[in-house]
Amino acid sequence: MTGIIRVVGSGLAGATAAHLLAEAGHTVEIIDAESTCGGQLRTADINGILYEPTGAHIFHTPDSEVWQLVTRLVRMLPYRHVVRTRVFGRTMSWPPQLAELADLAEWPAIERELAMRPERPRPDNFETWCVDLMGVTLYHEFIEGYTRKQWGTDPRNLTAAWAPKRIELRADGYRPLFRDPYQGWPDGGYRRLIDALLRRVPVTLGQRVTVADWDALCQGSAGIVLTCALDEFFEETLGRLPWRGVSLRSRYLPDVDSVLPCGVLNTPAAAEPHTRMIETKWMSGQSMPGTVVSYEYAGAQARHYPIDDVAGANRKLQHRYEQELRMLPGPPRYTLGRLARYAYLDMDQVIRQAMNTVRQLLVDLDGRS
Repeated sequence: MTGIIRVVGSGLAGATAAHLLAEAGHTVEIIDAESTCGGQLRTADINGILYEPTGAHIFHTPDSEVWQLVTRLVRMLPYRHVVRTRVFGRTMSWPPQLAELADLAEWPAIERELAMRPERPRPDNFETWCVDLMGVTLYHEFIEGYTRKQWGTDPRNLTAAWAPKRIELRADGYRPLFRDPYQGWPDGGYRRLIDALLRRVPVTLGQRVTVADWDALCQGSAGIVLTCALDEFFEETLGRLPWRGVSLRSRYLPDVDSVLPCGVLNTPAAAEPHTRMIETKWMSGQSMPGTVVSYEYAGAQARHYPIDDVAGANRKLQHRYEQELRMLPGPPRYTLGRLARYAYLDMDQVIRQAMNTVRQLLVDLDGRS
């Protein structure tokens, strides 16, 4: 089957798919509404100090094939991500460590609550799951304020489906956030990864694509890959999918080596307007004087995090948009990435999804030739 394969979006999802398709010998082009490539995966600098204007991105994966792809394209620095959090009037590990908790004046109450936990956390909602895992005291201190700020809603309105991957209570003393065997941060920043993925792919920037452009998108096309949000693509004809966005305010501090105790410091207390502080210098390994500290605030008008409500209404609306896409005439079409799938995905999951999608696309093209 001849024809061009068009990819909408040049973030990690679209860039990876386009790279793999070009490697397979297909003609590919990317169309992106933004003025720069990379989506949310960007690295900027102030006076030579690297920082991430869209939030901390930490590459970690158990997937050796994903790791091999990334390390063929860029050099990965051997970085293991450590997160700390301000709780109980001090800075403590995240996830919480039982050995640290035992030093608190509140430990007797915490210990009683831990002894009363059910065998398995109830999946009723996000709050129920967390309280069953760690008790009321730890939940209120570590989780509740952060969640209310991050998601802008009562934690009981959120599904517990993603909690087991993100929330834990540790007793082994392991401090890095992730346990994956392959971890790192790209030397020079994530823009180098995006540039490497797009080296052989033409990109048209500043061109928004919606369903109104479908006929033009299909013309001469052997396949279409959408990585944009489907509600935006369909101009919200079925309603707007709720998203939660963040904004960052970055401050350059000259003549200072570092400020934070690690790359990310969570600030869950309601009295703190931001949710966390980020110092990318911990990830980049730069040794020059000066640093940049970024303060992350939730509630921005942006499509960063899909909101999985406990009733599942948002997921149902996503499925309706997927059905609308399937009903359109034309060549095979595929959705890929956090935006198009309305899914909370790590970077390695996005790359794996791109690999799987491209393999299926190639099989479909062979079947039509």
